[in-house]
Amino acid sequence: MPIVCSVRHLHRSSALAVCSLLTGCSSSVVVESSFPTPLIEPLPVRMGIIFSEELHNFVYAEDIPEQSTWTITLGDANVAMLQPLFDSLFEETRPVSELPIDVANIEQLDGVLRPVLEKFEFDVPIGERDEFVEVWMQYKLMLYEPDGELVTEWPVSGYGKSELSRDREDAVLKAAIVAMREVGATISTKFSEQPQVSYWLGEKQNEAATPVGVRAVESRVND
Repeated sequence: MPIVCSVRHLHRSSALAVCSLLTGCSSSVVVESSFPTPLIEPLPVRMGIIFSEELHNFVYAEDIPEQSTWTITLGDANVAMLQPLFDSLFEETRPVSELPIDVANIEQLDGVLRPVLEKFEFDVPIGERDEFVEVWMQYKLMLYEPDGELVTEWPVSGYGKSELSRDREDAVLKAAIVAMREVGATISTKFSEQPQVSYWLGEKQNEAATPVGVRAVESRVND
């Protein structure tokens, strides 16, 4: 059975050591790469970003029959892929640690985005006729109002494969990077097209175009 190790209050190297002790892993991959920054028109919203400890410390371990226990560390790569992507996707981004946003800063943000790496699968073939390593992963982007109300959840998948060589760890690394780049491309081009996101963006634009005094009157009427 696959297990996901996401150890709180430990450095990623320590988390990997813990997983090693738990699973007796003999094959390990640390995913490290630079990811392209998308050239896109930023959406006119100020977004808080929550990178949880689970995302920072994400380590995946799986015991593959007839092979060994694999340990794949993805934490640093998650942030390396998502941070510049969000910086390009939104007009402004700020780190956020928790929801709801405190009252003093709630007006400074239009929303909060929390990415989660929800699923990770990989296949390292053992047959002589099999030529490729495959990786599949699924992130979930959760969009919130600054007060903590959930707006929508969007699953985003990525698939990658790499030609199998004697260095199986390197093939897994390359396939994982391809899958993550596919995720990044999907987020940069499809985020604003999601129905609930599109509606939310429209509401924020309408709020920005409405004078403050009118918004105050409307709020009192609605109350």
